[in-house]
Amino acid sequence: MIFKRSIFWLLLILMPFLIVACSDASSTLGQYHEGRILLLNVLEMKRSDELRYSTIDTEDVIRKWRIQPSAPGQELLMMRFKLENHVALNTVVVADQQAAVIEGFFEDDYRPISITDTVFLDQRGQGEGAVTMEAGECTDHARLVVNAGTNVQWTNRGETNSAIQFGPGVLSDLGVELLQIAPGASITHRFDQPGTFNYQCSSGGDGSPQPAQILVEAADSVRDNKENNILFLEGSFNLPRDTSIDGWMLFDIPKDTKIKNLRWRAGDSITVRF
Repeated sequence: MIFKRSIFWLLLILMPFLIVACSDASSTLGQYHEGRILLLNVLEMKRSDELRYSTIDTEDVIRKWRIQPSAPGQELLMMRFKLENHVALNTVVVADQQAAVIEGFFEDDYRPISITDTVFLDQRGQGEGAVTMEAGECTDHARLVVNAGTNVQWTNRGETNSAIQFGPGVLSDLGVELLQIAPGASITHRFDQPGTFNYQCSSGGDGSPQPAQILVEAADSVRDNKENNILFLEGSFNLPRDTSIDGWMLFDIPKDTKIKNLRWRAGDSITVRF
């Protein structure tokens, strides 16, 4: 179950994923670049219009996930980094949206996207969709993709009231008022038409509401079963001397953007030219 603490926080997690992509070829790939503390190696670059993968939690529950570019004309650029520390007794690498910047030939800058803030829980093909709530937050999960004809159920697993609220014209059946969900209670709605349905999760009182979304696709929209392996590089990592980390970051960029430079800023300052 995904709670307020993200499954991606502080961990590199092994995930099967689907990617139909082309790989960028550069003589820079596979070479080490030295900073004051770290060695940085850009091992691979791949591009795709969709990323799909699965996770298995500590209770052996398998969840399927999907990430797509933010808009038509965009694509996902996946870069695999290896970082080594052979200098400092210990250094901290914070792999976030400030950790790296890639620069195109037209001087455009692009930063990594947040996996936890972008990914959709993929419940297509299951007939039923489920969102778990706790303490006013949709914890599992705030973004859901389902097939048309799916019943989605919001269940409050916490000990205090939670609420959801749709805006004007989003779902006439549920209206625009706060829908309070008591501990142990649930609300269900059937989504019959494809579309994007934005709403908010909250405690129904003070505090900032959490943006949430239900993405409904055609009834025959299904997942492909091809799988590979990926490790995401996201979160904060302690890197003792003579150890390394190896993982992927995602960038949302215009299609066919040619990469000129990479500026690495997490734990060190390193520039890589392609």
